[in-house]
Amino acid sequence: MSVHPAPGTALPQGIARAGQTGASEAEAAQAGSRRVSLRTRVLGAVLAINLVAAVVAGAVVVVNARVAAGREMVASIEMAENMVREVAERVATEPGTSLAAAFPPHLRHLRHVRISLEGPDGRPAVLPADGAPAPSDAAPSWFARLIGVSQVTRRIDVVADGMLIGRVRIEGVPDDEVAEVWDDVFDFASVALAVNFAILTALFVALGQVRRDLSRFRDGLDELEHNEFACRVEPPRTRELAEVAERFNTFAETLGAAREENAHLYARLVSLQEDERRQIAGDLHDELGPLMFGLKASADSLARLAATAPAENAERMVARARSLIEIVERMQVANRRLLTRIRPAALGHVPLKDVLSSLVGDFRQHDPDRRFALEAGVLADHYEPSFDATVYRCAQEGITNALKHGNARSVRITVGEEGRRGGGALLRLVVADDGEGPPALPKVSHGLSGMTERVRALGGTCRLERGAQGGARLLVELPIPLGHAAPVSPASAGGGRVRSGPGHPV
Repeated sequence: MSVHPAPGTALPQGIARAGQTGASEAEAAQAGSRRVSLRTRVLGAVLAINLVAAVVAGAVVVVNARVAAGREMVASIEMAENMVREVAERVATEPGTSLAAAFPPHLRHLRHVRISLEGPDGRPAVLPADGAPAPSDAAPSWFARLIGVSQVTRRIDVVADGMLIGRVRIEGVPDDEVAEVWDDVFDFASVALAVNFAILTALFVALGQVRRDLSRFRDGLDELEHNEFACRVEPPRTRELAEVAERFNTFAETLGAAREENAHLYARLVSLQEDERRQIAGDLHDELGPLMFGLKASADSLARLAATAPAENAERMVARARSLIEIVERMQVANRRLLTRIRPAALGHVPLKDVLSSLVGDFRQHDPDRRFALEAGVLADHYEPSFDATVYRCAQEGITNALKHGNARSVRITVGEEGRRGGGALLRLVVADDGEGPPALPKVSHGLSGMTERVRALGGTCRLERGAQGGARLLVELPIPLGHAAPVSPASAGGGRVRSGPGHPV
C-alpha cells in the first residue's frame, strides 16, 4: 500500500517521524558514544587542575629547596671552618696534643657538614666514639638527585712548630636539608591527597545526586514525548534545579491544557464534519432519490406509450426510453455508493465489527480478483460517534490506498482493543498489504492527511511504514474513551478473534 499524493503536500509529524526513526536512532547512538557524562567531565577537570597544581607546586618546592639547601650548606661550611681553625690553633699552641684527641665531639655532628681527619701521610684518622645517635633516614635517592645540590669540600692543614701534624677535611653534605624537605613534601602530599580524595568523593556524591535529579527531567521529557502531559517532576533540593522543575511542571501543565483544548476543538471539528456528512447524505437520499425514482417511472411510462405509437417511430422511442432507464439505474447505483462513502447508514446502528465486515465485503464484491481478510478482536458494539466514524474512515482509506497506489493483491485488516502505556486501553487498527510499499520519501495525499488529522483529533497516532514482509503497513492507535471499552468475556479473555476472509463472512 503506497501513497502518491499531490505534489507539495506536507508530511504530518507522526508519519514524518516514522520515516526518520532509523536515521535519528543511529545518529543518536553514534553521538551518545562520543559523549561524556557530566560527572566524568567535572571529576576529570578537577583531577587535571590538581595534577597541574601538583606539578607547579613540585617545581616551586624543588627550586626553593635547591636554593635553600645550597645556602644552608655554604653557611654551615663557613661556620664549621671557623670552628675547625680555632681547634687547629689550640693544637698548634699546645705541644703534645693530638689532633684527634683535641677535636671536640660537637664538631662531628654539625648539620649539612661532614668533618673527617687525615694524618700527615694522608691516611684517614679514626675519631673516638662519642655515643652520638645515628643519623635519621635520608630522602630517596631520586629526590636527592632532583634537588641536585653539589657537594663542597674544603681542607684545613694543622701545623705545629712548622710541621704538618694533620689535615681536617670539611665536606658540605645537603642530605639533612634534603631529608627535611622530603619530610615536608611527604607530609604536605599526604594531606593534599587526603583533601583531594575527600573533595573528589564529595563531588562524586554531589554529581551523582545531580545526575539522579537530571534523570527525573529526562524521564519527564520522555513522558512528554509520548503525550503523557500529566507527568510532574518532584523539585530537587538544589535551588537552581528546583526552579527548573517548577518551570517544567508549569510547561507540562500548559501543554496538557493546550492538548485538551486542541482535542476538544478537533473532536468538535470531527463531529461537525460527521454531522455535515450525515446532512449531505440525508439530502442526497431525500432529494435525489425521489427525483431519480420519478425519472425512472416516467421513462417506464414513456416506453409503454411508445409501444402504441406508429411502427416507424415506436422502435426508436422504446430504445431511447430503455437507454434513459439504464442511465437512471446507473445514477441510482452511483448515488447509493456515494451515500455509503459519505455516511454508511449502518454506522451507529449496527455493531462496529459488522460495519467493518460489510466494508470489507463491499471491496471483495467490487474486486473479486483480490483477497481481503478481516481479523476482528475484542471490540465494543459502539464507542462514540466520532470514534466509530474515524475507525471506519481509516479502514476505508487504508484499503483504498492499498488497491489504488500499492497495486496490492492481498489486504489484511486487523482491529481490536489492547492495553497501552500508562494504563487504559486503546484500539489498534492495522491495514497491511503485499503491494509495492510506501515510497522512500513519502508524501501524504489528501485522504491520508485527513485521516491523520482525524486520528490526532482523538488523541491517537497514525503511522505509515514498510511491512516486515514487504508491502505497506498502516498502523492507527486510538485511546478508547473512558467507559466505552468492550466488556471482558471468556472468549475475549482467551484472545479469540473473528476472522473474515473469502468464504468466511463475519
